[in-house]
Amino acid sequence: TTDFANQDLFLFDLNAHEYARLDLADLPALQDSPLQIQLSIDPDEEQPTPREVYFSGIRWAANGERVLFQAISRDNKDRWLLSLDTTGLELETSEGEDLAEATDSLRDSVDLESPHLELVHHNHDPAWINRQFIQADWLPDNESFYFLSEEHDYGHLNLYSSGTTRQLTRGDYEVREPLLSKSGDQIYFRGNIQHPTIYEVYRVEVDSGEIQQLTELGGMNRFNLSPDESHLLVLHSSALQPLELYTQNTRANSRATRITHTISDEFDSVDWAQPEFVEIPSSHVADPIHSRVYTPDDANSSRPAVVFIHGAGYLQNAHQGWSSYFREFMFHSFLVQQGYVVLDMDYRASSGYGRDWRTAIYQQMGTPEVQDLADGIDWLVANKNVNRDRICTYGGSYGGFLTLMALFTEPDLFACGAALRPVTDWAAYNHGYTSSILNIPEIDPEAYQRSSPIEFAAGLSKPLLIAHGMQDNNVFFQDSVRLVQRLIELEKQNWEIAIYPIEAHGFREPSSWLDEYRRIYS
Repeated sequence: TTDFANQDLFLFDLNAHEYARLDLADLPALQDSPLQIQLSIDPDEEQPTPREVYFSGIRWAANGERVLFQAISRDNKDRWLLSLDTTGLELETSEGEDLAEATDSLRDSVDLESPHLELVHHNHDPAWINRQFIQADWLPDNESFYFLSEEHDYGHLNLYSSGTTRQLTRGDYEVREPLLSKSGDQIYFRGNIQHPTIYEVYRVEVDSGEIQQLTELGGMNRFNLSPDESHLLVLHSSALQPLELYTQNTRANSRATRITHTISDEFDSVDWAQPEFVEIPSSHVADPIHSRVYTPDDANSSRPAVVFIHGAGYLQNAHQGWSSYFREFMFHSFLVQQGYVVLDMDYRASSGYGRDWRTAIYQQMGTPEVQDLADGIDWLVANKNVNRDRICTYGGSYGGFLTLMALFTEPDLFACGAALRPVTDWAAYNHGYTSSILNIPEIDPEAYQRSSPIEFAAGLSKPLLIAHGMQDNNVFFQDSVRLVQRLIELEKQNWEIAIYPIEAHGFREPSSWLDEYRRIYS
């Protein structure tokens, strides 16, 4: 690499002590500036050039003759998949030449005009490339390979063989964690083919593209293959059952056998609230908003409600497996016992629902998500006897950010809110995350302005709790400090902040969790 911003890729012959740089200057769209064109930036004005690249997924074929690698633009809008055949490739760089000189010179390089270097796949996304779907690897023949791409809206498997690319899976579902069989005849994966919130284990035949469903456990399933590939080891969970191990034969229609029982009697004795999995109609897009809803048994015609907002943004929490938000799940059961309806939504930006759902927040974080929260409130009022004036919300991290955006930009939406470890200004968050969704502040300041809660703090009119750990190593504590100062300047009175001196982004001490939930509830 020459520096952090831009990378070069070199091929080294360790026996001959020779090397050459791979020249990718002629990659399609590399010389374009799609972000500047999109933002109508004056080309005569000096602007940052976002067409630098970095490399990922370098994979050698088993015979050591071919290498597969990916170049991804630093503006996150292009991904190029390339293969290099080193058979008969002569490296002309002299043994004593300085590496920096080879970097600056194009004469000792391998470029796209070489028969050895081939561009296999180019995917451009006007929003940003999803790096969870860029896996690629060789088949045993050392000539063919599979790769994931979100080019057709959902993350799918593709096969490259004999100079052509063929899509192996297709449809409104996502393929995750592909695992190639030793023979190269099948690829195992987990996917949500049956339902967007249910992940089973599947197998696709590489030659025919035929897909077989192997597990029928429902909920959430991850897997691994036994060394002889005769059995699956499955990590299964449901909404009320934490992770347990199962085994089953890799033949289709085989039954799974549970082999661990780690749940305590004390856990089983609790009357946990069973979530209902619902599809809430969206007033903005055709697809529904998949959600979990927890409903008390009483027949109250004017129920209070709480809307929980999951963190991370790109995360799926309305799936039918055990949630990583297990503390919140326990809190929600407590709220249901107190007569609250609890709604947990996979708003736009969440994972599991394809590219369009993921990128709806491009340049406008906090707008489509709050629109989805409003649709959720309408659904609660119409279907769960919820009093519109008795609905509050809470969430942490990205959920804390959305809590602030909802209270600041739509002050009549919720009666109150609790923002935990919230992002208040995206310009202060890490570049790797924000540069994909909002570009960079120097080029796209409007996107940051319209997406940062601190810009809308004047809209606060309902009670707000801010809770933040001072040792937060993700969303820095200064985010909440700056917002507090802004609320003071605006002479707002209906807010308070809870400070946790020893806690990071994820709390460690049970006493801190207990204090935080008591404050949320009160």
